[in-house]
Amino acid sequence: MLTLTRTLTALTLSLFLASTAVATAEESSALPTSASPSDAEVDALVSAVESKYEGVQALRASFVQTTHSELFGDEQQVGTVVLKRPGKMRWDFTTGSEKQFITDGKTMWVYTKSDNQAIRYDNVGGTGGAMDSLLQSLDKLHELFSVEVLPKEGGHHLRLRPRSAEESRFKQVELELNADLTLDKVSITDAFDATTDLDFSAVELNVEAADGLFEFSAPAGVEVLSTGGLE
Repeated sequence: MLTLTRTLTALTLSLFLASTAVATAEESSALPTSASPSDAEVDALVSAVESKYEGVQALRASFVQTTHSELFGDEQQVGTVVLKRPGKMRWDFTTGSEKQFITDGKTMWVYTKSDNQAIRYDNVGGTGGAMDSLLQSLDKLHELFSVEVLPKEGGHHLRLRPRSAEESRFKQVELELNADLTLDKVSITDAFDATTDLDFSAVELNVEAADGLFEFSAPAGVEVLSTGGLE
């Protein structure tokens, strides 16, 4: 359960970071473009990204997720995602086993259509630690992460590493952005060195997202399991 929740939290973090990192031309003109930016330039870049977090309450996007693992090889999935503060998210995978991850911030459902099975996890709100805190206050990159700016021709590349040793579930999150701070790519490396790449498109900010979208009702005939056993 924890591995699944942490993975989803990482995906959510990445999408919020990506979708809110859209600055004006005036802002981006002052951001670092050299291979070795100064501390002041790094701070300017982080501040430009952080300043976009406050007003984002909900978003919708399409995504392509590619997971790289030495043990299991590469796997690619496609789908859509809707996120809403506080703690609500819905991931619909339209390829492969057609999974759904749906949570209202308290209960999470994992529905696999091909298996005709839904699994319910209760009390998920307290399992995410500092990552979940970041989702509620995305203006604290410097507080929660050490930030490194890497070279990227025609854009920006941020490497974020958790400052807290307790957040060892993730080694790092990398954001690649174009010159105007729009997202190019997000990569997440977990504690087992498995890497997940996320490419987003059709990102919509502050969309209408009713709370009912983050509730799940198992279709008739679907086997329902819970962390406490079979229902």
